Amino acid sequence: MQISRGIGVVFSLLTVAACGAGADRKAPVFEFGGKQLYVGMTEHEALEYLSDCCKLSPPIGSAEDKQPTRHGTVPGHFIFSKEGSPQRLLGTIYFSGGKLVSMTRPLDEGFDTWNDDVVALARAINRALSPISGDDETIVYVSVRHERANNAESDVLSLSFPNGRGIQFHIGTLDKPSVENGKRDFATLDETLQVAGKR
Repeated sequence: MQISRGIGVVFSLLTVAACGAGADRKAPVFEFGGKQLYVGMTEHEALEYLSDCCKLSPPIGSAEDKQPTRHGTVPGHFIFSKEGSPQRLLGTIYFSGGKLVSMTRPLDEGFDTWNDDVVALARAINRALSPISGDDETIVYVSVRHERANNAESDVLSLSFPNGRGIQFHIGTLDKPSVENGKRDFATLDETLQVAGKR
């Protein structure tokens, strides 16, 4: 399967991508099979590190890998573990100009990508962001704050856009279980609107 790095904001939020300055070893790293990979390292070195633990799909240099991509996209490769059955998807990797330019990996190993609630959440975020981003790159301001209410505490993750629209997650814990369902942990997802340019 050919995968391409689009400009979609949702994927940008969940992807570690940077234009690393050369081989800056102080840059953030991802670890695959005990080897540290970083944006800006050479494609050759990254492939050498991955060869012991992982395999790429499509393979580098394969007919699928050489298929043309849309203008402005970089061809990508899934990273699969060599061990285990079925093979685990460990992330994705993107190369351009002989350099590693972007990587992704799951935020949490226990994250169920087939869960109906997870899919519904991702679709809700996509619907909220689509009118904002269109086909253009969009700047997103991210902030996190902790709040304490009279019966709960929560962390608030806000994604704000220059036009004043945004998305806000509340991830919290009630002091006592809810009367309605007996649960303490909760999460909400809301669209926000504020004075343009304010964060």
